[in-house]
Amino acid sequence: MNPRYKGLLLAAVLALGACGKGSEPALLAFPSGPSGGIEIKYPLDETLFPPEIVAPTFVWSDETEGVAEWMILLRFDHTDEVLRFPTTEPRWRPSEADWAVIKQRSVEQDAEVAIVGVGGDAAAVSSASVRIRTSKDPVGDSIFYREVPLPFITAVQDPSRIRWRFGSIDSETAPPVVLEDLPVCGNCHSFSGDGSVLGL
Repeated sequence: MNPRYKGLLLAAVLALGACGKGSEPALLAFPSGPSGGIEIKYPLDETLFPPEIVAPTFVWSDETEGVAEWMILLRFDHTDEVLRFPTTEPRWRPSEADWAVIKQRSVEQDAEVAIVGVGGDAAAVSSASVRIRTSKDPVGDSIFYREVPLPFITAVQDPSRIRWRFGSIDSETAPPVVLEDLPVCGNCHSFSGDGSVLGL
C-alpha cells in the first residue's frame, strides 16, 4: 500500500477512536434531591430489614414525561462508591449476590437508594431516594401470617378467600398455606401461650 494512503488510514482510525471515546455518556451522579414526578412505593424510607430476609422488590411510579428507563443508584455511609443497576420497568429486584453485598454493607448503617428516571438523551429527568439498613438481629424463627385478597372488602364479604401461611423469611419460595377455606374471619392475633392453639 502506498505510504501516503497508510498514513491517511491511520489518521482516520485514530479519529474514529477519539470520537467513540468522546461519545460515551457520563455516569449519572447521585441526585442531590427529589425531582420530577417519581414516587418510591416500596420500600419506605428508613426501612429496617432483618439480615436473613431474601431480596425485596423495589417498586415506584413515575409520571415524568420523557422517561425511557431508570437507573438504581446505591451508596453507603462513609464511602463515595456508587453501585448502579439499570432497568426498563418501574420495579427492580437485586440478584441474590447483589442483595448479599447490600445487606452486608448496610448493617447498622444507612444505604441510600436513589431511583433516577433517564430520558432518551441519557440525562436524568426524575429522581427520588430512600434510606434502608440491615439489622444485626435475625428474626430467628418462622412467621405465621394472614394473606388477604385486595381490596379488603372482598375478604370481608367472603372470608373463605383468606389464607394463612407459615414459613421462614429466608426462602425464595412462598411459605406453604397451612389454613384456608374458613367460613368466618379467624382471630389471627389470639394464640395460646405455647402457640399451639389459634383463637377463632
